[in-house]
Amino acid sequence: ALSQKIFGQNDFAIYIPIIVSGIIMLFLTSKIHKELIGEKNQIVSALILSTTFLWINFFHMATQDIIFSAIVTFGIFSTIKAFKTKKQFFIFFSGIWIGLAVMLKTYLTAIPLLAILPLLIKTKIIKNKLFWLGTLVGFLPFFIWSYNIISTYGHRALSGLFSKLLTLSKNNNYSYNKPFYYYLWNLPANIFPWSLFSIIGFFNISKFNKLSHYFLFKYPLLIMIFLSLFSTKTSYYPIQILPLISINSYLGLKFICIRRNFFTNLINKLYFYIFPLTLISAIFYFNIFI
Repeated sequence: ALSQKIFGQNDFAIYIPIIVSGIIMLFLTSKIHKELIGEKNQIVSALILSTTFLWINFFHMATQDIIFSAIVTFGIFSTIKAFKTKKQFFIFFSGIWIGLAVMLKTYLTAIPLLAILPLLIKTKIIKNKLFWLGTLVGFLPFFIWSYNIISTYGHRALSGLFSKLLTLSKNNNYSYNKPFYYYLWNLPANIFPWSLFSIIGFFNISKFNKLSHYFLFKYPLLIMIFLSLFSTKTSYYPIQILPLISINSYLGLKFICIRRNFFTNLINKLYFYIFPLTLISAIFYFNIFI
């Protein structure tokens, strides 16, 4: 809505927030790659994400899913940096994402929050005043929006958020014939062929430190479990963990290629070609399908 107010009511204005969020998500994926596994070639994980069908599919849709996922990715990155550097502004940012995510997806924010909460407690970030200040600041847009909604339309309009939660938590069109293990086949199918490499990487991260193991193994596993427990199941809910899955895919690809001793040479040869090729492919895709 803000984008349309600035740039006018047109398709360009509608897609600006999604495009910006997608670019931020790719950038943060490369940064998280560097922080968690401490290796060069972090651009590879970002390129894997950019060529994932599920991400591409929602990147050109005017929905809040990519924006929400970018905010969650920002929260992951900020938490990692807060733990490693102890810098105050990262601790502040590790809390600000929560309210911003609530503004977009309300109750769905509980899923990534519950998954990251054990680390916040263990590292004592949650006890820091700056974390709670950031959380409060992050909630300001939601509070202001809620006040305006109530002032204009009354409490009944805002209560629709609660009725929606009750509807989604029961059997509905998005839960019909979708068993508990829905994401076990749906997510791998939507990110194929990277799912094959991510599975290999998923089970080969024990050599990294506890922080890396948490975000590359425990965190996505918790997200999948929490999403599976919720009655409503959709293909786009797991978009929020695609950056971590992309990093796992990189590790799986590296594991296979190193066995043949050509991974490093391959990256060195393609480093100056893979980005232009990806850009050309993206332009071709948008011209043909959008």
